Amino acid sequence: MVWNDSALDRTAYPDLPAGASSYDAFLRRNTELGELKVQASRGRGALPTEGVRISVIGQFNDARVLFFDGVTDDDGLITGITLPAPPLQQSLQAQDARRGALYQVFASHPDFEPDIYEIEIFEGITAILPVSLRLPQEVL
Repeated sequence: MVWNDSALDRTAYPDLPAGASSYDAFLRRNTELGELKVQASRGRGALPTEGVRISVIGQFNDARVLFFDGVTDDDGLITGITLPAPPLQQSLQAQDARRGALYQVFASHPDFEPDIYEIEIFEGITAILPVSLRLPQEVL
């Protein structure tokens, strides 16, 4: 889902990544696919948490793009989230190595504080994102 929010107040959103480009430029640079696995838990990772809404968003200078929206299973997992990524070879260059594709991951559950993570995705690699949920009284 792509929406143009240039007229919206962006103060509620995280800052754009440094050097943010247009969505079209992002797709031209990220022609391959990488994968994301989310592991949601509470109690310092001891208890898997079901029902955590996970949204993966790309922020560009001309649009915000929702790449994935889903809920963790009874093991606190979401697997197989495929996302555009740059060719792996570009990140393996000893000189002038390029970063992976950056995404913001929003995690929310009615019983816990929402949180935002940033993840870097590379071609052919499964990135594992541990999401640690905190009760409202645990937030400092």
